[in-house]
Amino acid sequence: MLISVGLRAAEAPPTTYTLAECIDQALRANRTRAISRTSQKVAEAQYQQALSARWPEASLDLTGMRRDQDPNFIFPSSSFSLGAMAAPMAEAVAATQLAKAGVTPGSVGLATYNAQLAAATTATLAQFPGITIPSQDVKLFDRDTLTSTLDVHVPLYTGGRISAVIQQGRAGVDAAREEARRTDLQIVQETRNYYFGGVLATQLRRLGEESLERLQVMQDLTGRLYQNGSGKVKKTDYLRSQVVVASLKSLVALLRSNEDLARAALANVMGLPWQASVVPSDQEIPTLDYGGALEEWVAKAQSLNPQALQVGYGLSAAEAGVDKAKAGHLPVVVLFGSLDRLDNSYHQGLITDQNRNSWTLGLRVQVPIFNGFRVRNEIREAQARKEKLGLERQILLEGLGLQVKSTFLEIARAAEQTKATGESLALARENRELHERAYQEELVETKDVIEAQLTELFIRSQHQKARYDAQIYQSQLDNLIGQTLSETH
Repeated sequence: MLISVGLRAAEAPPTTYTLAECIDQALRANRTRAISRTSQKVAEAQYQQALSARWPEASLDLTGMRRDQDPNFIFPSSSFSLGAMAAPMAEAVAATQLAKAGVTPGSVGLATYNAQLAAATTATLAQFPGITIPSQDVKLFDRDTLTSTLDVHVPLYTGGRISAVIQQGRAGVDAAREEARRTDLQIVQETRNYYFGGVLATQLRRLGEESLERLQVMQDLTGRLYQNGSGKVKKTDYLRSQVVVASLKSLVALLRSNEDLARAALANVMGLPWQASVVPSDQEIPTLDYGGALEEWVAKAQSLNPQALQVGYGLSAAEAGVDKAKAGHLPVVVLFGSLDRLDNSYHQGLITDQNRNSWTLGLRVQVPIFNGFRVRNEIREAQARKEKLGLERQILLEGLGLQVKSTFLEIARAAEQTKATGESLALARENRELHERAYQEELVETKDVIEAQLTELFIRSQHQKARYDAQIYQSQLDNLIGQTLSETH
């Protein structure tokens, strides 16, 4: 008892909600909806990543380096004679010497003169020494260098690979959107179920309390008749009435607990704190308007069900996967370019104005020739995945039709039970009232009155349960066909 009082003291005052208000609150605050929306954001980000493949890629690479010492280049020593380069000079010197000696073409003849000139040139050329260049230590650049490179790559042709990846990303976004809608439908279904569960729990609790109150009155009347020595009422009748009242008290306690649990479950699915208590505004479960053709419901389910649409988008992604795999047989054409800059404190050697800034522009064509049959098997794998999803989609659509049919028949059964129990309810109430009046006149036995009381309780409970079943199966049907409460009605 102390625990019960403490729990109730911690609970917030109950708040009355209509069904529409419960659904709106659940769609705003239910935690699973936030998770599904996050999954949708992930899919959208992945789609944007796929779209980025169509854009050029540019990257700036900055590299700073320090070497242990300045890099250099040793130019080795070398020696060489002037050779043919000195021949004209030696010939001029020889001609001058012959002229001083009085040897001219006119004095000795041209042939003699040329012979003497050649000999004098050879003697003079032998007197020229060879040239020796010592080894040289050339500094290339300073040991501290900053290299800056801007690379740009532009895909010109990829054999359809980029388009296939984008199609897969788009299918992922559509599938995530349907998953979020599926979550919303599930939240709506659970909210409706818990809402009408709360209404049913309240109805059963009231029925139990009303029956308990009437049976307690009957028990008091039985006690008075027994104590007054009435021949119609025996001690066994009085004990029977006490047993029935005690049992019904236990049942009412259970029904009250069920009502509290139903309200707590409704508050939980609405995303409210655990202390919150929600009271449905409906005093009675409304009668469902049963109608529609089974074929229409099946067609709606196969075209609007989120799970069926998800599998359809998965099939689209599988088709794109086949195109992506086939692109492995086609060439790839990429336009690339780069800008390079060298920053160094040294301005000679390799770091000249010509070498400091440079650019490169090129076209790269990659043609697959042989890859060990990898691409062929990738295509086979992608086609098998597509075929598998196609078969799964057929099974899912057939299963949806069967589920819709089963739910449709359950709604029909609940509607028939509602109608039948509604007709018998008036008779049960009249039968109970008649037995109560007859019992006061000692015209019927105690067990007959108890039976009439319990019969009315049972029929009223069955009537409310049939209404509840109809609503539950209707919400299940709405979930199967992919429509919310407002869209369905």
